[in-house]
Amino acid sequence: MYAVVDIETTGNGYKGQKITEISIFIFDGVNVIDEFTTLVNPEAPIPTFITNLTGINQAMVRNQPKFYEIAK
Repeated sequence: MYAVVDIETTGNGYKGQKITEISIFIFDGVNVIDEFTTLVNPEAPIPTFITNLTGINQAMVRNQPKFYEIAK
């Protein structure tokens, strides 16, 4: 079994960026057996180029949980 994790952030680099979406898919080697996906309130502005790239905008994340709330 293994997990595939996909994370969208507020920028291109790995330093100083905030998470806007996280998805986790659990595979048994053949099929997806579980999944978790949520938008995340980054508590920071989402640049226009990121919205154009991901389709995620400020309005979409405004009332979503903050990362620390889902990371428990």
